[in-house]
Amino acid sequence: MIKHVFAGFLGDINRTEAERWYFRFHSKEVVRFFGPWLRRYETFRACAPPADAERFGARNGYLTELWYDSIEDFVETDPNNRPYTPLAISRTGTRPRPPAITIVPAMPTEDFLGKEPTPEEKTILRWYCVFKYPDGASIDDGEKWYLEMHSQEVKQQPGLLKYVSHRAVDNPPIRTPWLRVSELWYEDFDSWHRANIESPPQYTPPPWDASEPFVDMVSIFVRYKPDVDFLKDSPPIP
Repeated sequence: MIKHVFAGFLGDINRTEAERWYFRFHSKEVVRFFGPWLRRYETFRACAPPADAERFGARNGYLTELWYDSIEDFVETDPNNRPYTPLAISRTGTRPRPPAITIVPAMPTEDFLGKEPTPEEKTILRWYCVFKYPDGASIDDGEKWYLEMHSQEVKQQPGLLKYVSHRAVDNPPIRTPWLRVSELWYEDFDSWHRANIESPPQYTPPPWDASEPFVDMVSIFVRYKPDVDFLKDSPPIP
């Protein structure tokens, strides 16, 4: 099973305007076009990121995941040749930044902590990070650094509740530079700040010249459960 991921979707325009188009037109068209193949179609409204998260490519907007049984099912839907209703930007006059889009296995390819809290135990803030290695950096060198060194240091963060990663599928049927989706859970923004700003572990730099976070990244903060399940819910339209 795979997930088609959109991180930072509609992050740069007025929320009411974005939701009106998203809930009234786009989501209904996606269900009509892809419904027979979709296993899940969920969207999470971003929690407003703190200023300290800007260097991690933090975005507002939405995290959306579309789940399919297989790459073959995704290809069969022919997603690039559908008559979508266009988004008209009346307030800003400019197009929003594109979200980070990739396709990953539904289950993590790595679980660095091997544990997952439940929402009954404590509140959960999910930090969803989509990243690639910088231009000129070898993917093999990047993967070796991330899996053998960086992830092992990240998992020492104080207050980290869960840490998993999904390596993007090989030869994806869409054009995308994004190689990985990593997800880190904290109890709240105070816990995130302590773990990443106040008292982070000492990180070993990668073999390329870069400052933290060392990779090209788009990230988004969301809660435990989706705000809308488009296969089940009928969200109010602004």
